[in-house]
Amino acid sequence: MASTRRAALIGSRTLERCAKHVPHTAPKRRCASSTSKPLLATARNNTKGYQSIGSFHAESVEVLATQPDELYASPELPFHDCSATSLPLPTSNNYDYGDDFYLDRTNWTFLNHGAFGAALKCGDIRANSWRQHLESQPLRYFDRDLLPHLAHSNRVMAEFVNGRKEAMALIQNATVGLNAAIGGYTRDFGSDSLIFYLDVSYGSVKKMVKHYSIQVGGSVVDIPFQDQYLPLEATSKDEAEAIFADAFEKAIDSAKKQGHIVKNSLLVLDHTTSNTAINIPIEALTRRAKGHGMLVLVDGAHGLLAQDLDMAILEEAGVDFYVGNCHKWLSAPRGAAILYCPDGHLRDSVLRLPPSISHGVDDGYLSRFLWGGCRDYSAQLCLPLVLQYWNRIGTDNVRHEMRDTLSNAIEVLMSLWHPHTRGISMEELSAAGITVAPMPMHSPMAVVRLPDNISGNPRTGSNSASSNSAIRTSADAKQMQDFLFENGVECPVKCIGGVLYVRISCHVYNTIEEYERLGRAALQFIPTGW
Repeated sequence: MASTRRAALIGSRTLERCAKHVPHTAPKRRCASSTSKPLLATARNNTKGYQSIGSFHAESVEVLATQPDELYASPELPFHDCSATSLPLPTSNNYDYGDDFYLDRTNWTFLNHGAFGAALKCGDIRANSWRQHLESQPLRYFDRDLLPHLAHSNRVMAEFVNGRKEAMALIQNATVGLNAAIGGYTRDFGSDSLIFYLDVSYGSVKKMVKHYSIQVGGSVVDIPFQDQYLPLEATSKDEAEAIFADAFEKAIDSAKKQGHIVKNSLLVLDHTTSNTAINIPIEALTRRAKGHGMLVLVDGAHGLLAQDLDMAILEEAGVDFYVGNCHKWLSAPRGAAILYCPDGHLRDSVLRLPPSISHGVDDGYLSRFLWGGCRDYSAQLCLPLVLQYWNRIGTDNVRHEMRDTLSNAIEVLMSLWHPHTRGISMEELSAAGITVAPMPMHSPMAVVRLPDNISGNPRTGSNSASSNSAIRTSADAKQMQDFLFENGVECPVKCIGGVLYVRISCHVYNTIEEYERLGRAALQFIPTGW
């Protein structure tokens, strides 16, 4: 698979395992009287001048990030650390990956990795080493060390997703990339801009689309999906994709009937939806969008590591922009994300301006996004080590383990909350109203309907005397989630179509016992004021 081909660059070096973290020790200060003349002579012989962003004393990041592999030499770490102490053991059948995270699993059942992630210890240690190195000599860090190592992180991220180096740009988070793409699109197309998105898209993305469109007098199409189609009456991925395609084509036809010109419009898709935890069929919908002459932007906040992300495949399908967070399933420290755009023309038009303009704005695609002013870059600098961690396990193995945990977790919750559904296959979960999509459309997250007396069930009719027929609200969801939190269970509760579901996340550190604790805790809940 694609992930197997990516391991060569990232996993080529094996870090030595150390007993404990050793802080960086600054080199001994040189004697000015004995070395000043030779050093000045060396400086005078350097006639190249500034090559990189602004007046930094480093090579061009555009060159470093895109140089052919046979000509590129990766920079050495300017310090010694022991981040490798948290790398997994070679034989990991019984390995407790929870030891590689800081999570307090004694007092908490943490089933919400999908919200803000949880950082690996090795990445956090490496990030702290970079911060210590910065503070030991700030100008050395900013002027000479930072940009070459950021360019290296940019290269290994491109390799990890099987992408082209010139198309990859490191950014702070997905929000930055989404603002750049949506804002750039509306800036370029003005009042002719037309943006489509599904109503199950992430809330802040909807706000971006609406605000940027209002500024230029553009138009927005909210594709109705949740109320009309969820839970999906489907038992396979193909059937589910057909439902998504039907909703999309109906929205296109409606927009045309209203006089909109669909060509050159923008379709914004979640790779995985936040509220409903559905893996959207982005390749299939992108191909349909391209048939209408549309641009496609994918919000991949949940994409990296969680999905087998292959930019070559997405590029072939026609995806124009892809943004993804590194702090979620990749478990890097917060402050690192990717913006991928394979089309050079779009990089120099729609992505011509980053949300925050600084020194690199006129120096190329990577330069304009990589340098965002004086801030903490440590999350981006530790990405090579984070990727090495996952490649030592095997990214396909990670995804397989997360899928297995998810399937087993759903079976546990079904047996505790819906014993009458015992015997239902994984493919029938959505049609039975347990989840909102067939299992192939979920992982590493899914929503699972709470017990009938808590979840409500509008399908039975809102006028029924039975309490489980009432339509629930977001306030009810909050009350349920607060109850779980007070009992040491961190798991979001979602109100979807008047029904309450838990959204469970499954990472390598999660165990089936944690979902059993969730299941039993929910059974103790007594609604107030319902």
